[in-house]
Amino acid sequence: MSPQTRHFSPDFLTAELQAHGLQYLVGPQAAPSSPRVTIEELLVGLARQQDARLRSALIPLFLQQPHVGEVVSLIMKQLRPQDQMTLKVYYTAAVILQNELEQKLREHIMHWRPLPDHYSEELGVDCNASIDTRLQQLGARHAQLTGLTANWPGTYRHAAKRLIRRLQQEARWAA
Repeated sequence: MSPQTRHFSPDFLTAELQAHGLQYLVGPQAAPSSPRVTIEELLVGLARQQDARLRSALIPLFLQQPHVGEVVSLIMKQLRPQDQMTLKVYYTAAVILQNELEQKLREHIMHWRPLPDHYSEELGVDCNASIDTRLQQLGARHAQLTGLTANWPGTYRHAAKRLIRRLQQEARWAA
């Protein structure tokens, strides 16, 4: 079965995030000892998910595991146009937030590397603007695409800050 035709429950996706090493959300299912889906299938499942907190988990996933960004363009053809835009928006938010949080991320992520910016121009985000301006531009585009007027920059930052807090907490536990 291709990732395009598979549908995953929110609980399954939460457990798979944990199995892939992202302790961002907690769900009723215990995380399996090893992932049951590929990272590509996980990204497709998250991009298609109706649950907003699961979609927002894309940001910490990209921030904690920047190598995952390499497959984003490869899976686009497996997604409906609406879900492609979801993935592009959250990936771009991660790119912007990675710039803002680089020092903290480098402290906690062994294989840190910059996420390449593939979609800012397409989404109308000025790469030369400040981080705050870029997040505002992305949030405005997100609102336009979804018809939902939310504090999108705050949503993006909240996801990233939760990840940072979790990484700091894990570092304290390990010390």
